[in-house]
Amino acid sequence: MASSTPNQQSPGSHPIQQNIRQFLSNFPLKIHRPLYKNRELLGPTLYIWGPGWKTQETSFDQDCLKWQTYLKFSGIDFDVRNANEPLISPSGKLPVFIFPTGEVLVEDRLKDYVDNHKTGKVGEIIDERHQAECQAFIALADTKLRNALLYTLWCDPVYEPYAHKKYCGHYAKPLDKIIMYQAKNEAIKEMLTRKPVLIRDEV
Repeated sequence: MASSTPNQQSPGSHPIQQNIRQFLSNFPLKIHRPLYKNRELLGPTLYIWGPGWKTQETSFDQDCLKWQTYLKFSGIDFDVRNANEPLISPSGKLPVFIFPTGEVLVEDRLKDYVDNHKTGKVGEIIDERHQAECQAFIALADTKLRNALLYTLWCDPVYEPYAHKKYCGHYAKPLDKIIMYQAKNEAIKEMLTRKPVLIRDEV
């Protein structure tokens, strides 16, 4: 004798669920056109922090300015756009180099691309003495000068407002304060990797 089982409703067939789905189907009530649209890329484009301190095309950010200079001296044809949003980059940092095809290059991949396509005279050192001097200056810029710049921008109360305006001023409050706090912590962490104690006169 077959046992009878109570009728089971299929998932989502309950009247309340149907009413909820019907209600949600009315949204969005209106779709507004976007305020900003990405412009079509006409060529390789370097997205940077910008504009510069005096609204010039060169970036106010050290890393972005370094890559702008290196690409220019290498004879690479590229456009520059101010992004001011590091999350558009896979590395979470600017600059980022984007092609019209959608290919994205950052850091080591960008360096490899420049080294393989450069037409300028970057890297053509006259002799070993000049090469040693260049390497010494690069080491100085990446350590002592880098720490001094980071400390000035993120830890000196006189210049912190300038850093906030450039790096975080385009965010809504209080998000700008949160991002400023995070950026300052990242800068301090980077400095501490090269110097265990941060003292203004010794940075």
